Amino acid sequence: MESKLFNIGDVVALSTHPYFDNGFNVILSADHLLLSPLMVISEIHKSTFTFRGKKEKTFKYKCLWFSNKTNTFEHGEIEESDLKLVLSSETTINKNFLTRGQRVAFKSTQMELGKKKSSLSYDDTTITEHAGSSTISSLLTFLPPIMQVVDILTHISRHQIENKAKEEIRKVVSFDVKLNYFDPTNDKLGEVILPLESLELIQETDVKTLKLLNLAIKVSRHLLVNWDGKTTILKPRNLGYRSGQYFLRGYDLLSNSIEEFAIMGGLELKPIRKPIIKAAPSFNIKTTPAAATPTYIENEIIALVNDAKAYSSYIRIKYKNRNDKISHRTIKNYEIISVNEIGKDVSYLIGNCLLRHDNRSFRVDRIQSIEQLNLLF
Repeated sequence: MESKLFNIGDVVALSTHPYFDNGFNVILSADHLLLSPLMVISEIHKSTFTFRGKKEKTFKYKCLWFSNKTNTFEHGEIEESDLKLVLSSETTINKNFLTRGQRVAFKSTQMELGKKKSSLSYDDTTITEHAGSSTISSLLTFLPPIMQVVDILTHISRHQIENKAKEEIRKVVSFDVKLNYFDPTNDKLGEVILPLESLELIQETDVKTLKLLNLAIKVSRHLLVNWDGKTTILKPRNLGYRSGQYFLRGYDLLSNSIEEFAIMGGLELKPIRKPIIKAAPSFNIKTTPAAATPTYIENEIIALVNDAKAYSSYIRIKYKNRNDKISHRTIKNYEIISVNEIGKDVSYLIGNCLLRHDNRSFRVDRIQSIEQLNLLF
């Protein structure tokens, strides 16, 4: 028996939910308190419904979700026409890989964790034509707990699977998993039995890796980070933990912003003792009195750019624009050019700005400082 739209293990939602197939990056506002949960299908059976006096064939789905009001997993049977797909089930955990005490998560966990709500405020007296400001925060109404495996059981259905003609009328799972989790409402260890198809394995983080990262944060050591084929230099700030997953947060010298990386397979971390090869201006006025003059500083910056270009190193500048606004930019594929402006030669740094993801021009005499990073593009 195959349903029209959904399969066991699929993550679904009521049709009124703003999420759609693989569309999770939606900021929720106004009606977020009335939002329905994300659910996982655990059973499918043939059914009928009547509309305007006419009976039609359909499917019903047993859907599971976690409620923080009861701190338990709830379920309900919902008509196919009332549901929409949020994420199709690609794989199922191999039961032979599960061991007692292993950590697992309900399939909707990452999506529930990513739910964000906005709160809008307005000031009618501003000169911005009533433009509002918004505050974005997490919406964790249906966030499931992290659970531990207790046992694996053969699923026993309380319903009829086949009709008298041996036709399948209900599709059910083959195995259930007995799990425990901390129930804060009752201040005790709770227990639940869930279908194998509704769960995802949590990748364990090596304690040795966590200790090395903790040391790097403590001594303020930079890290060379390789993730998804991209490499950057990170100054780590702290370790985070959300729903069974550790995260490393730090200042990214390429994006010049705080970035976060999930500590999982595929993430490569390596200490880098000298993240910055050279910096200018040096302001070494004790040995070179002219080092603080504008002409000397400009020549020093140009020399560093040419040296870095020879190695194809990223460069990072602190720049003051014509409005005296300071920003940090990391640049690749750059060069120095000189142009004549009203009878005066003016030097420009031209290159691909990683902040704007496009080519930009910077007057050298407005560059406050420059660094040659120990990373090639």
